Amino acid sequence: MQKLVVAGLVSLALVGCGSDSSGSNSNTGTFNLAFSDAPVDDLTKVCVAFDQISVKHTNGSESSWGTTSFAADESSEECIPDGMLIPEDADGNPEFMVINLMAYQGENSLQVLSDELMQAGKYNQMRLSVLEKGSYSDGTPYSHVVTDTNDTQGIRVPSGELKLDGFEVTAEATQRYTLEFDLRKSMVENANGYQLKPRGVRLVNNEDVATISGAVLEESEACGGVIEDAFVYVYNAPTDTHGDLASEFEPYTSAAVDPVSREFEIGYVPLDNYNIALICNGSEDDPEKAGDYLDIYSVVEDEPLPALGMTIYF
Repeated sequence: MQKLVVAGLVSLALVGCGSDSSGSNSNTGTFNLAFSDAPVDDLTKVCVAFDQISVKHTNGSESSWGTTSFAADESSEECIPDGMLIPEDADGNPEFMVINLMAYQGENSLQVLSDELMQAGKYNQMRLSVLEKGSYSDGTPYSHVVTDTNDTQGIRVPSGELKLDGFEVTAEATQRYTLEFDLRKSMVENANGYQLKPRGVRLVNNEDVATISGAVLEESEACGGVIEDAFVYVYNAPTDTHGDLASEFEPYTSAAVDPVSREFEIGYVPLDNYNIALICNGSEDDPEKAGDYLDIYSVVEDEPLPALGMTIYF
């Protein structure tokens, strides 16, 4: 059984584009960028250190920001070893910003760039420079994960940067975007350790997204009453094929059901129609290998996601 209701307003972090109060006729707009995360299995921290964000306009011009533009004082303290600090350059500026993505799940996000003036028009690429090398004096890598067994391992990034989607800046308006890290897709563990890939990292316009949340009811018979391995998968609709991660028909995104509260939350989902499925064996789904068997309990089919968000009870 599943029940569907419209949720209340999403958080203020999801405010969309608005008019610039300056009233000028310049061919520029302001740009805001936040980071958020869809969680990954078996990790308690995902600390991503980065020192530059670059964008490329379709006219060929490029812009970039370093730590003097970032909200560097918002770096995640839990990512910095006790008694240590982020290294500084000759001018006393931090050499990078580091964020624990696991601290910003669902609707939660961290503002990294605020009100940056940019040329209006279309940008065909954003690049995030991630520090995959370098470590603190105790050996902790600047970019690292901490597993649920308290093991710390470095993060590798192909070419040291994530190449991401394009976007558009409207003249005399304020753009608010969020870089959503779907870590179940983008964080991969293999023989060489943990690797962060662009796959599953999405740049979304906050004006056109909402949150899917809900719970598995106490009286529900879902998954035989055992929800420790339950996940909610969100598929683009219409579709009658609900594939596993890495398959041709993989979900757009997914999130675990909290085994204690029995709740789930998936933030920054673009407004569209979706199939929402409750999966009973989600942790068995390998993001690098298609063909895993999914134990699907129930599916809410072809449901439109309204701007106010959606709440589903299984």
